[in-house]
Amino acid sequence: MWDVVTFRVMLWVEVSKVFSGSFNHSVDEKNRVSIPAQFRRDLGARFVLTKGPDGCLWALPLEQWQIILAKAGQSTVIQRFFVASAVYCDSGPKGRCLLPDSLRKHADIKPGDEVAIVGMKNRIEIWSARRWEAVTSQLSTDRVRQEMPEFFDLS
Repeated sequence: MWDVVTFRVMLWVEVSKVFSGSFNHSVDEKNRVSIPAQFRRDLGARFVLTKGPDGCLWALPLEQWQIILAKAGQSTVIQRFFVASAVYCDSGPKGRCLLPDSLRKHADIKPGDEVAIVGMKNRIEIWSARRWEAVTSQLSTDRVRQEMPEFFDLS
């Protein structure tokens, strides 16, 4: 019995990709950003970059993109936001990704700007460092407790 449970847990860990951590990088003069090495393996050499809510960008492994497409279903609002703005990225040997003008405008990112590249479990978010600072400055322990009080119940 334990062998089957252990195998299932190992299989789940191997199959599921969990992105976590936060890294700061600069956008180069050609509008490219380097994806942190820690994220590259699970993101894959080819991935999807699209608009994210709140003025960020989402970088998604192809498998996760397929889930987004399935969830978009018949909603033209979701399709116009996520699907119409999506581009496929090939990160290349140096792990750099071109940020198209339309996506940079959405995220308020300019050449030379610093960006925050943030692991968010099943996706990576790319933020203007200014916006990321504004978003995270609003986080507090009290706000987290209000959002999800059961998270703090460790019993």
